[in-house]
Amino acid sequence: MAMDLGNRVVVIDAEEPRVPSEDEVKEYAAFLGIDVENEPHLLYIAWEGVAAPVPHPWKACHNLDAENEDEIFYFNFETGQSSWDHPADETYRALVQDKKRVKRETTTTAPGGKAG
Repeated sequence: MAMDLGNRVVVIDAEEPRVPSEDEVKEYAAFLGIDVENEPHLLYIAWEGVAAPVPHPWKACHNLDAENEDEIFYFNFETGQSSWDHPADETYRALVQDKKRVKRETTTTAPGGKAG
């Protein structure tokens, strides 16, 4: 459901969970710092991030005046803050970095250069 805020911006109220495409997940994975080819085990984080609902009091808004008709920004109706990035992006980016750190710490190199 969308709420029109005049002829320039439409607020998007997602009523159902979003199912992202494979391309969206890969694009978001790269945005989060995931190497899609070498870190496929982290793609679930990108999938969750793309499908994540916008947290209250934020709302996704569609800028109808934009050159790119798919241009979305996020607006916090309590603080008046707006952002091009999803409010949860930093949470997912930090999760990716944490998972990479844990993997580095738990991967030891055995004699002969083989990971153990």
